Amino acid sequence: MAKEFIVINLNKAESAESRIERAKERTRWGVFSFLLILLLAVNIRVWTFSLGYNGIIDQKEQEINRLQDKINKLKSQGKNLSKSDILSFADLEQDRFLWAQNLEKMGSLTPGDIAITGLKFKRSKLVIKGIALTFEDRKDFEIIDEYVQTLRKNKEFSDGFIRIKYVGHSKVSVRGQDIVRFEIEATIKKNNRKTFS
Repeated sequence: MAKEFIVINLNKAESAESRIERAKERTRWGVFSFLLILLLAVNIRVWTFSLGYNGIIDQKEQEINRLQDKINKLKSQGKNLSKSDILSFADLEQDRFLWAQNLEKMGSLTPGDIAITGLKFKRSKLVIKGIALTFEDRKDFEIIDEYVQTLRKNKEFSDGFIRIKYVGHSKVSVRGQDIVRFEIEATIKKNNRKTFS
């Protein structure tokens, strides 16, 4: 009796469907690997940034601690002030002449038709130079005198001065426009002469 064998050809080419499925599988693994590497790179980058920030934070904390120590030392040194020292400081503060506040106030009091062109401090006197527009119905002196009166009447500005006086003026023509050049002198009070700031 003859034996029957089943012959299997192992060299037979794989089917088209299995090749497509294998290509899809390779593509999925490739995309997954790319995303994994990208995520890893981003995490490493963030980690290096955080290390840099930690260094900056540590540096700032050290500086804050150093400044706090300095403040504490200054506070402990400041406890030795006597009552007379404190009263002297109070007197100094009260008599102090604040240039910035006074000049700002003078600017707000200056009308639109007058411009300040120069300021000079000489021998306890503030010399104010400026120009003013002229008007047909008003005398040149009246324009300047009205401005001087405005400065005198304002307590915030005039309190720092003994007197504010008109010095003189001259009429000039610039590009066909008549203008008045003027000078005003404000003498600073004696107790403010050494304490202006």
